[in-house]
Order: sequence, then C-alpha cells, then structure tokens
Amino acid sequence: MVDQSQNSSADSSGGQRRNTRVGLQNAAVRLGVRDGIQSASIRTIAREAGVTEGAVYKHFGSKNDLIREAYTAIVDEMARDKLVLMEAELPFAHAIRSWVKLTFKYFDGNRDAFTYVLLMPHQMAEALGDVYTKQGALFRDFLVAAQQRGEAKAMDLDFAYALFTGCVLNIPRLITEGVLEGPAMKYAEETAEVVLGILTE
Repeated sequence: MVDQSQNSSADSSGGQRRNTRVGLQNAAVRLGVRDGIQSASIRTIAREAGVTEGAVYKHFGSKNDLIREAYTAIVDEMARDKLVLMEAELPFAHAIRSWVKLTFKYFDGNRDAFTYVLLMPHQMAEALGDVYTKQGALFRDFLVAAQQRGEAKAMDLDFAYALFTGCVLNIPRLITEGVLEGPAMKYAEETAEVVLGILTE
C-alpha cells in the first residue's frame, strides 16, 4: 500500500492532511481491488477511509485524480528498486533474477497494491500519463543495454516485454485466483530461468 510512515510533526495540520490523503489512497486501492476500480465511488471511498465526501474533494479534484495519485505512488515504489538494479549494471542473468525476485517480493508484501496496478484498465492509460508505462519503459531500457553488451538476443522490444510480463505477472495473477499456492517468491528462480531462456541465446 501507499507509504504511511509519519515524521515527528505528524500531529501538525500538515501531517494530518498527509495522513488523510494517504488514507484515501489506501481506501481507493482496497475498494478498487475488492469491487473494481470503476465501481468505487467517492462516497464509498470516503466511507472506507472514515472521512466525509467533502474531505475527499479537499484533497483531490476528482475520483480520477485520487486513482491516478494512488497508482503513481505504487508504481514509483515498485520502480525504485528496479532503477537501482539497472544503475548497478549487473550481468544480465543476475539482474533478471533480481528483477523477478523484486517483483514477487513486492507482491507477497503488498498484494492489494500490486493487484490494483494489475487491474488498472487500459482506458485509464491516457489519464495516468507516463506513469502507466513507467515499468515497461524501464524494462525496455534494461533490455536494450543487455542487447548492446551481447548478453540478450536481438528481438523486438515490445514482443520481449510481452513475453517477460506474461511469464512474470501470471504468477501473482494465478496466486490471487487461487490456482497457485503462494508465496510468489517460491516461484522466482524457475520463473527467472524461463525468462532467461526466452531472452538469451
């Protein structure tokens, strides 16, 4: 979920505003996962967060603004460690294993947040802007660098990303549906090996 850590000034009005804002984001995530992103209304989000509808509009101009900010906070958190991983310039095989483990670790610890991002309908892409494609862009940059070093085979980047996400994201999806038994991390090594078999010679 969205980071709720508080600093020493959390009892100030600024801290309370931030806590209310984060609480609304978390409520939108919970309801989005439970009832569907489009089904959650401002009224139900306010009720879930324990505030009035007026409080929602005090923090967000619209439901879409709230959805966008909650989505952005989650994606930024998910992408943070992957950016560090890319900057470390590890050998491709090691980096792929780490990428898969980071993804599964996040899912295991933040299932609602992960599912919320997975459930985001494609029609929201325009409203979300660049953040909607942030992780895909990171992966493409990562793969291009590996191709240039001769560590990954040359292939269409969109096709490679589709194969990668198909392998990796289906594990959390199947766990959520009850088809596979969690945690996702227990499938990390095998999933990484499959991905490496696809992306390397």
